[in-house]
Amino acid sequence: MKILSLKQDDIDEIVFSFKAISWHKPKTLYENYLTEQVNNLRTVLIARQDEKFCGYVTIKWQSSYPGFYKQNIPEISDLNVLPCYRKQGIGSALIVACEEIVQDRGHAEIGIGVGMTADYGNAQRLYVQLGYIPDGCGLFYKCDTVHYGSNVIVDDDLLLWLVKKM
Repeated sequence: MKILSLKQDDIDEIVFSFKAISWHKPKTLYENYLTEQVNNLRTVLIARQDEKFCGYVTIKWQSSYPGFYKQNIPEISDLNVLPCYRKQGIGSALIVACEEIVQDRGHAEIGIGVGMTADYGNAQRLYVQLGYIPDGCGLFYKCDTVHYGSNVIVDDDLLLWLVKKM
């Protein structure tokens, strides 16, 4: 398996790969990621196995999550591994590659947000196994604190934020 930086030539293959499994991942998403990468706002890594695309992850150098933004903690964002390549260590390898890049840039911590539904169960377990712990600020919905008695929609935007010391 190889982990490489996103290049323009990768975009069509990535979009096609997700379209083939009925996931909506528009070309503009990756074009924006590439622009952000060129402007040093984001790093985008892709995983290839036998030259075939199998997943990607990004590092947001300035998180929109207030807890990370205030402490200058880079955020692992948008980790996706195609279902046919899961349980092969690709997600772990992508995260470890992110950690190495973040550490090389002199950061002491790295963070990630994880969804709260069962759909995120594998990710929740993976992050704990890799040494990530809750940041202690509780649940957030669209970057707002969820307080006692709050009513929120349980969807992909209900997150627990995790950190790892480098």
